[in-house]
Amino acid sequence: MRSQPDCSQETAAGDRYPGLRPAANGLPAKDRKGEHGYGRLDQSGRDRFFAIGGAICHCVLRRSARIAIEGLERIPRSGGCLLVANHISHFDPILLGMKSPRPIDYVADGKLFNDLLLAQILSALNVIPVDRNRQDARAAKAAIDRLKQGRMVGLFPERGIRHGKASILLGARLNPSAAVLAQKANVPVLPAVVVGSDRLYQFRSWRRPPRVFVAFGELLASEPGEDRSSFAARIHDRLLSLFTSLVKRYGIDPIDFPHSAQERWREEERART
Repeated sequence: MRSQPDCSQETAAGDRYPGLRPAANGLPAKDRKGEHGYGRLDQSGRDRFFAIGGAICHCVLRRSARIAIEGLERIPRSGGCLLVANHISHFDPILLGMKSPRPIDYVADGKLFNDLLLAQILSALNVIPVDRNRQDARAAKAAIDRLKQGRMVGLFPERGIRHGKASILLGARLNPSAAVLAQKANVPVLPAVVVGSDRLYQFRSWRRPPRVFVAFGELLASEPGEDRSSFAARIHDRLLSLFTSLVKRYGIDPIDFPHSAQERWREEERART
């Protein structure tokens, strides 16, 4: 586990990404210059924005949570890579990326781009918008293009925040989308697990910082001739293994397993009475 850096030095975090080749964003040309604001910054500028944003978020979150991040050394420093993680809160992309040695191009709900200001921020962060209501071939092509260009793409295959038995950590099946993208782009999968980030929905976290855990696993590559179902199952097994390892090593209580924001708010209200 890495020691916590001095926040006064984090604002220069754009320098963490030397040698990264500028790459196209994977979207059609009209989107690079148009409605999502991709034309405002070049690739190196977007990467620097990601790094600085991550450094700022780290300085803020380290004051509201006791964050343990493991396996950063397993993140490949170059080449296409698909990050696959569970999703339990809006804080997950920040937690996964704020100490990453390279930028992550997340796939996120296209509805977030309906807000003009948020659309500009997400565009500057290289986010790929996806329509969750259908099979979005355009988003899939954008993600595959980015992977082939040597980018690291972040995917939450649960297609939204999930908790309880709807979470892939607690009983739900893993959507095969991760296996499909990795196989089509011919890149490895980097499994990652986040536990405890749903606690950050509680206001008391600023007074009693909760424990939050992030773990990156070993890279997984598709075997020659392996079908997507088999590969998806191996990815899921690795995620479950990471989760089980965290639970055993840190003695994580089931009350800290994935819960909804509403459940966390009700829990906080009960604690006040």
